[in-house]
Amino acid sequence: MTKRRIILSLALVLIVMVIATVGVTQLQGKPQPQFSADVVSALSNGDTTGYARAETVRDFTFPQDHGPHPDFQTEWWYFTGNLADSAGRRFGYELTIFRRAIAPTLPQRSSDWATNQIYFADFALSDIAANQFYSRQQFSRGAAGLAGATFDPRLHVWIQDWSIAAQDDNVNTLHLQAADQPIVIDLTTHQIKSPTLEGDHGLSAKSTEPGNASYYYSLTRLPTDGTITVNGSPFQVNGNTWMDHEFSTSALGSDDAGWDWFALQLDNGHDIMLYRIRKRDGSSEAVSEGTLVNADGTSSRIPLASFTITSPGQWASPRTGAVYPAGWHVTIQAASGPIVLDISPLMADQELNSTTAYWEGASHISGTDNGQSVNGYGYVELTGYNRPSGNVTGDNAASTTPRFGDTTR
Repeated sequence: MTKRRIILSLALVLIVMVIATVGVTQLQGKPQPQFSADVVSALSNGDTTGYARAETVRDFTFPQDHGPHPDFQTEWWYFTGNLADSAGRRFGYELTIFRRAIAPTLPQRSSDWATNQIYFADFALSDIAANQFYSRQQFSRGAAGLAGATFDPRLHVWIQDWSIAAQDDNVNTLHLQAADQPIVIDLTTHQIKSPTLEGDHGLSAKSTEPGNASYYYSLTRLPTDGTITVNGSPFQVNGNTWMDHEFSTSALGSDDAGWDWFALQLDNGHDIMLYRIRKRDGSSEAVSEGTLVNADGTSSRIPLASFTITSPGQWASPRTGAVYPAGWHVTIQAASGPIVLDISPLMADQELNSTTAYWEGASHISGTDNGQSVNGYGYVELTGYNRPSGNVTGDNAASTTPRFGDTTR
């Protein structure tokens, strides 16, 4: 759902607050996090009058829909991947660029600096062998070439020197670049499966309230190669990336606490997306669901009643005090047969704390798919564990989520 990523549109909400305080001319650069905020309350506020909303099924057109949709308030291009070099040294990475409109229209102005669009990005790297996790952030206005998103003449999404750029007109090959010492990625992804439309033909509900939805599709398996550099040492790597693209004008329900999201790539060619939106009382939003993508790219929906997620352990952040689930047991009653998976983080500490704390981590998968042994790698995103919601119980139990104060990483 993400990817993934209403939580970081929160960052953009908070940046808008900064604009009101310090002015647009100061809104660019690499921020030093100063607080961890409540994602639900932040996303439940604001006037959405004048923005397009995800209310009915739309016709997606590719490759054009890989590009920006500025009529919607929030949009993101989200990449996570599990890669390794020839010696088996493993890395996980995240590169996500968010667009947030601060007004539905832009008045006529002659200045090149004028804009109603703000951009925010997260870049993270998990160096598994070294047990080191790095995360960086940038934000900027969408003007004067500092940041933006375009499909003319090809897809290009960027924020300063971090970029996602198509290498062909059909967006079959993408070039990802980001650098903030001591970490650098220079990667190329290749599309082998057609886009998967999540939810109801791409209309992904976030609550039962009308309009609380997004338009959401995924590229669930992108073979990836290139270079990762850590502390000046380059590693030639390959593996798989998952991409989510989502655009909306919506918020979580007022009773929601956060969500758990899974992007899983199995060695039998199956890819699985699951998201569970957690309410404060420990139950799940009825619209929580998933998608099973077959090796040939065909897909089927997984309703909430057909899967369970339990967690055997916890991990407490030494920086924020948030307590996250640590490891997950997933069962899915799929039409093709039962899927039973155990998911283990490749590192315990993969928590980002930019303008709000969340855990986003590379993970290993083992289990069975219709009785056949499978393995794989994936990414897990955990949000809303920085607010009190009591003990979460039930079939999809996760953990206790204590409140914590303003912190810096």
